[in-house]
Amino acid sequence: MITLPFIIPDNDYNLRLARILIVINELAYTKKGKFVLNLDRLSMYDHLLKNPVLLQGVLNAEGQGRLMELKDEEKDTIGSLFPNRASLYDSGAIKRILYSLFYWGYVSAEHDKEGHIFYYSTNPGKEFLSGLESPYFLRTQSLSKTLIVLQKLSNTQLQKIINSINYGVLSK
Repeated sequence: MITLPFIIPDNDYNLRLARILIVINELAYTKKGKFVLNLDRLSMYDHLLKNPVLLQGVLNAEGQGRLMELKDEEKDTIGSLFPNRASLYDSGAIKRILYSLFYWGYVSAEHDKEGHIFYYSTNPGKEFLSGLESPYFLRTQSLSKTLIVLQKLSNTQLQKIINSINYGVLSK
């Protein structure tokens, strides 16, 4: 029996790199200019963007469901029916991507008085993002903008909401 390689597009390193950079670019600051994007929040936002059905549920739980509408291709897919919540807790993969983004000068970091590290995109990172024109990346940018309303929540509050949402097969 010949086995063919099976590649999950969402796990492609370059695709994830661009998605993480989009999240950092769109969500690094609050409207008041305060840094808010730490590693935990970055992992949660990445997980939500990877699972638009879950993102819709979180927005609905916050009374902000009107901010997005799921596309047909985002509903009833294998990924939405059998979501992998392990990616929510996998900061190792995010760290590897951040190392590459730092190396290329696409992101930088600041720390506060307590030593918390926050990430933001640099001008070269913004320039790189301006060249991403595929429908997938444009959709990712659009969805990441809906996450702005979740910045007011603490990491713990957002984690509780994410964990409280039954989606996919569980909600049918």
